[in-house]
Amino acid sequence: MDKTIFKVEISSNGPQGYETATAMKMPATWSEFHDALQKARIEDGRFCHNEPVYVGYDGLQRGMIGRNVNLYDLNLLAQRLAALTPEENTGMEILLAMEWNQRRGPVSLEHLINLTYNTNACCLAPQVSNFQELGAFLYESEMLSKEAMALLDTTEEGSEFRDSLLKLMAEQHKEDHGGVFTKRGYAELGGEIKPIYTYQPGETIYFQRSGAPVVLEVRKGFFNDPQYDNDKTAILNLPAIEKDIWQAVEAVDAASVEECAFRCTDCLIPSLRDAIDEALEDGGFDQVREFAGQLAQKERAWGVAEFIRYKALLAASGQPSLGNAAQLLEEAEQYELLPEVAETWDYAELMAREKYPDLPPELFQTPQAANVGRTMLEEGNATITDYGLLRRKDGQPLPSFTQEHQSEEVSSPQMVGM
Repeated sequence: MDKTIFKVEISSNGPQGYETATAMKMPATWSEFHDALQKARIEDGRFCHNEPVYVGYDGLQRGMIGRNVNLYDLNLLAQRLAALTPEENTGMEILLAMEWNQRRGPVSLEHLINLTYNTNACCLAPQVSNFQELGAFLYESEMLSKEAMALLDTTEEGSEFRDSLLKLMAEQHKEDHGGVFTKRGYAELGGEIKPIYTYQPGETIYFQRSGAPVVLEVRKGFFNDPQYDNDKTAILNLPAIEKDIWQAVEAVDAASVEECAFRCTDCLIPSLRDAIDEALEDGGFDQVREFAGQLAQKERAWGVAEFIRYKALLAASGQPSLGNAAQLLEEAEQYELLPEVAETWDYAELMAREKYPDLPPELFQTPQAANVGRTMLEEGNATITDYGLLRRKDGQPLPSFTQEHQSEEVSSPQMVGM
């Protein structure tokens, strides 16, 4: 997803959770969400240390989110906020301003999510920015009690006495109705907030996903011809049979795959989305399709641990192009991943305890241990990634794909394009 609503720092509840703390952008796809949990060594996103470090939605204060919240609910809130229309955003900003006016502190995520379903529940008096203007608005709109209206009718227009009465009545009205002055005017609730959403355990309710290894957005190619272009889009899940591909092509009124533009919107391996887009830009639709098939095969054979090892291999090799990523996919079993090693001192401790298991923990997590671990990593042809320590089982050096290597690989005969 393109629009970032939250950036959250997450870490596990373990004593050394700080070693693997990571930042997650929200809204996140299923793959992005679980990739961040894997980096942080978090087993359950409902129970972990977390804190928002960035909030990118007008009217939503960081203090309203709080700390150590349910990450699934927080991501759902981000999804809801990112999907609101401009008109709904106006209503949501007003509702948030009312919440912040009532209680300057954390608000339950369940309530915030429900606000996104009730953006039409507030009434707005545009360009009313103070009590004097509010009092005049209420009087002119005949929204005051009969007694108040009758009293004001006996006063002289523009008199100091009438102005004082209007201000007092406006203050009382605002207090009684929980209203708030916003940059758009005075607002108050026009009805109850309906409880559309209630928390339910389970991951499936939080994500809309096809489960395909690679998901593409399909558009008709843009050739700067208004009569030719259109705004139609389609979703293509890869791997796909020819029939499904042609359905996507026809859905955007294109005559062939060559007339289509593609963009990767989700991938089982989030770090490969850019590589997939680069391959697509170079006409490598068939290459992307073939790679998706490789991922599908690995899904049937691998478990979560094997995929995490593959992600670590990609990170250690410098995030290679799609062709090199496909090669590493087939070679991944030649490597081993040690998730418990997150810092160089962890590696020093691991290696030292193989011979001296009773060493006190105070010897480690020191600058000296960190330096020893760093030297051992270099000598052992290993590296520490966000997922843990990665090394070849045979002790040989890890692969490293330079820009020059990447360029050569792209132009090689192994690249299959349209």
